[in-house]
Amino acid sequence: MNFKELKNYKKGKVHFIGIGGIGMSALAFILRNENIAVQGSDMSENYLTPKLREKGVTYFVGHKKENVTDDVVLVVQTSIIKSDNPEILAAKEKGIEIITRANLLAQVMAEKKGITIAGTHGKTSTTAMTSLVLEVGDLDPTVINGGIIHYFGCNSKSGKGDYLVAESDESDASFVELPSFIGAITNIEPEHLEHSSYNGSFETQKSYFERYIKQIPADGACVICVDDKESLSLYEKLKNDYKNLISYSIKVESNADLVAKNITMDMNGLSFDVDFKNGNMISDVKMPIYGLHNVSNALVAIAIGKFLNVSDEKIKKALSLFTGVKRRFTKVGEYNGVVIIDDYGHHPTEIKVVLETARALCKGKVYTVFQPHKYSRVKALFNEFCNAFSDCDTVIVSDVYSVGQPAIIGATQDDLILGIEKNSNKNVIKLASEKDLAKALKSRIRAGDMIVCFGAGTITYWAQSLAEQLKNS
Repeated sequence: MNFKELKNYKKGKVHFIGIGGIGMSALAFILRNENIAVQGSDMSENYLTPKLREKGVTYFVGHKKENVTDDVVLVVQTSIIKSDNPEILAAKEKGIEIITRANLLAQVMAEKKGITIAGTHGKTSTTAMTSLVLEVGDLDPTVINGGIIHYFGCNSKSGKGDYLVAESDESDASFVELPSFIGAITNIEPEHLEHSSYNGSFETQKSYFERYIKQIPADGACVICVDDKESLSLYEKLKNDYKNLISYSIKVESNADLVAKNITMDMNGLSFDVDFKNGNMISDVKMPIYGLHNVSNALVAIAIGKFLNVSDEKIKKALSLFTGVKRRFTKVGEYNGVVIIDDYGHHPTEIKVVLETARALCKGKVYTVFQPHKYSRVKALFNEFCNAFSDCDTVIVSDVYSVGQPAIIGATQDDLILGIEKNSNKNVIKLASEKDLAKALKSRIRAGDMIVCFGAGTITYWAQSLAEQLKNS
């Protein structure tokens, strides 16, 4: 039963396995806004659970066959759900159709003109910025994002306009199946190579990005960062045959179609000008966020806005209103003049970029708390992780958030600590338990310092409670 049929049927429920995930919950919200009955399960509750229940979603904690009730007509699963999951088995026993999140997203997108943001890093913030440019530009977009957009107070938005802006996911190669009228590639690095579609090959993964570009129609556009080595290589390969490519850069000397210049950053945020190859310019763009990477992300939103004839004034207004995305360099607390930052970064490149921003803003010392995510990622990017912390003073490393993976020799907490010590000459502290975090920090930190908590696992909750724990420890 596809999305259009579900909207007209209105009798059965859609059951999401893994509904607490940021991507799954976004689709659940979209379906509820169409008055489609939704329920779902996840292993625990989180900050999204109350929002889902407010929307009338039944939320089961834990995966059980009983959760797949008799009124379910469609089951949606994330790519990490295994075939022996009791709810998958129950759905098969009852003859209920099972589709992936990517399948449902493609169905929802089929009713709109799709704008998708692809790349290894920066997708969530770039999707959010692009959505806001369209919103302020009176295009009333539908939005499906991998993070809470502060402006909307949610990770999704149902709009009545022609466009749907979505973060696309390369982790399972499904992004090539999304019907994209406009696309963007922020960068390309080896990540998620363990997925069967890539079979451990970065060359294979890059071929998927090439397919992504080629499936965008000639009257659409694909915006590509030429500051990144791999996306530049792809741009150079395809630019003569595909005239709908738009290049962007934050390097002053670049010959890209749009270039950010005169970039400045202080505690008030970012300011920059945008030069276009055709001679146009947007002057004095201001954003109340930080980091050169966000200037780069903003160029995608600007390029897409211009392509859709959003005025320069509205583009500037939209970006001036962008206060970020939850868990992207988000201040979550302060203790005695020490700022606490929560960030989703779990890849070495993301960590390096965020720490560069932290170093530029912080007047004191920068303390990093890092929760490694997946043994397979630590193993594949071990050397990169060991060299990712040069812009901080002290690194506190927790145990690996395994996501159910067995430990891998050479990719454990102890291995990573030794590697960071050897490669960066930093003070590295082993965190035995999250309960010890406040104690490990309190005697060291001083007013003017900054604590940056990194990871895609449970560390976000540590960050949010850290100020109170420091106060009471």
